[in-house]
Amino acid sequence: MWRTGPCPQGVPLANFSIMSENGIWIWLAWLGLVLAGLGVVVLGPLLLGRLLCPRLTLALFRRFSWVLSGLLDRISPGLDLRLLVKAGNRYFRKAFAATPFSRRVLFLPFCLRPLDCPAEVDREKGLLCIGGCPGCQVGQVRAEALALGYAAVYVVPSSRILRGMGLLPSDQFIKNKIKAHAPGAALGVTCPWHLRNRLLAKYTLRNGNYASVAGKEPKNQTVAPLQGVLMDRQNCRHGSVNWENVRFRLTLELETSRGN
Repeated sequence: MWRTGPCPQGVPLANFSIMSENGIWIWLAWLGLVLAGLGVVVLGPLLLGRLLCPRLTLALFRRFSWVLSGLLDRISPGLDLRLLVKAGNRYFRKAFAATPFSRRVLFLPFCLRPLDCPAEVDREKGLLCIGGCPGCQVGQVRAEALALGYAAVYVVPSSRILRGMGLLPSDQFIKNKIKAHAPGAALGVTCPWHLRNRLLAKYTLRNGNYASVAGKEPKNQTVAPLQGVLMDRQNCRHGSVNWENVRFRLTLELETSRGN
C-alpha cells in the first residue's frame, strides 16, 4: 500500500493507491526521457554522426566527467576524450574560422618528430625545426602554417623526456607563449594523457573562453576560440596523429568551416 495518511474524503482507498502508483510511474517516465535526452546529446556523434548541443555536452563533461569517463571508457577506451575534443571543436569552430591566420598560433608536440630528428631544443623556442627533412610531417605542417601567415608555430618540448635541460612543463610552455603572443585563436595537437592530466585538470570553460580552474587568470589572457586534434595514442617517444585532420583545422576559414 502507498497510503501514508488519511485518504481524501470521497476517494476510495484503492483508487488513491492507484493514483499514487501512477504518479511514481509518470515521474520515472519523465526521468527516463531526460536521461535519454542527455544520452543523445553526449553520444550524438556515435548515434547521429554529429553533435546536437556542443555547449551542453561540454557543460555535462565538466560537471559529470567522473561518471561519464567511466561509462564511456567501457564502450571504448578514451571515448570521453574524443567526444570532448569533438564538442570543443564544434563549439569554437565558427569563431576560430573567422580569426585571421595572422592572429593564430599552432602548437605541435615534441613526440611527433622523427626519432632521428637532427634539430636542437631551446628552452624558450622549443624544437628548432630546420625544415626540409624528407618525410617529416612536423616540418611540413610547420612550413604550411607559416606560409598561411600564422603568427607562430611551436614544437613543444617535453620536460618528462628531456630531463636535465631545465625545460618547463609543456602546459606551462604553452601558457607562456599564449601570454607572449596574445593570439586571437590557437590550434593544438595533444596526446590523451596530456589532455586528461594537464589541460582538463587545470582549465575550464568560462564565459565562452578557456580559463584557469583556479580563476586567477585575467580574462584577456584566456584563449578563445581553440581547435584541437587528439593524437592516436600516448607514445612519448614516437607519437602519431591524423595529419589530414591537423591540416583541415589549420586551414579553417568561414567558407570551409562546415563539418566536424
